[in-house]
Amino acid sequence: MSVGSPLRVVVVSNGNAFSTTMIRPLVEDPEIDVAGALIASVPSGRGGPFATLWRLTRRTGVRFAIYKGLSLAVPAIAGRRFRTPVFLRDLCRAQSVPARSVRSVNGEEAATFLRHAAPDVIVSVSTPERILPEVLALARVAPVNVHWALLPAYGGIAPYVWVLRNGERETGVTVHVMNERLDTGPILRQRPVEITRDDTALSLQLHLASVAAEEILAAIRTLPGSLATARGQPPGGRSYYTWPRRSDVRALRRRGRKLARWRDLRSMWREARALRD
Repeated sequence: MSVGSPLRVVVVSNGNAFSTTMIRPLVEDPEIDVAGALIASVPSGRGGPFATLWRLTRRTGVRFAIYKGLSLAVPAIAGRRFRTPVFLRDLCRAQSVPARSVRSVNGEEAATFLRHAAPDVIVSVSTPERILPEVLALARVAPVNVHWALLPAYGGIAPYVWVLRNGERETGVTVHVMNERLDTGPILRQRPVEITRDDTALSLQLHLASVAAEEILAAIRTLPGSLATARGQPPGGRSYYTWPRRSDVRALRRRGRKLARWRDLRSMWREARALRD
């Protein structure tokens, strides 16, 4: 990176609608050079995607599986209906950003793409696997991740579900430098988000995605200078979660919470439609 030149950024993501909401401001900012996007498919596991879906349903229950399915299907249908770029591949095509779909961000195909793109910053947004240190090292300035919680609390998967299940009144977004351990690196930016009485898991996802979009852009704009003021995560208060079980979904509902309401799905539909403007 030469003095005065824009940062070269490569985005690594699962490429779904929530991730694309968070990435969109980066791609559209004329002062940031998004040199490429790696779209990593979610590992299907033993037996393929249907077997994986069945295992997730057995663990989390039918309600959770339907909620996840609808949150993925509604933007897909709306994107086709309105011909809007709700997914990362479509956004990259619209903005002439090179994109590559890979089975693993840690494979040779991904490494070749990254070396060719020569990024100053690798930005990870909902990447479906841990990125190995040798891949992170390909970022000349820093590898950066965004997480939907106030780290060090609620590291891991689906924090927007766990904060409701545990009765929290506040959550937030953390943008941090990545290291060899998940969700543990120095914090560049952190922003609290109030959990309202009406929040569902899906409404909270939508709110956090919107906040995260602003925080990622702000964090990248201040690099590399902000690395000097990044703060280490405190040793206390760390927690880590994986996919909820049926009993956790029941506990969430006993607190008067829901995974989603129809109005949340309508919000996703309207967001996709608004991209036409």
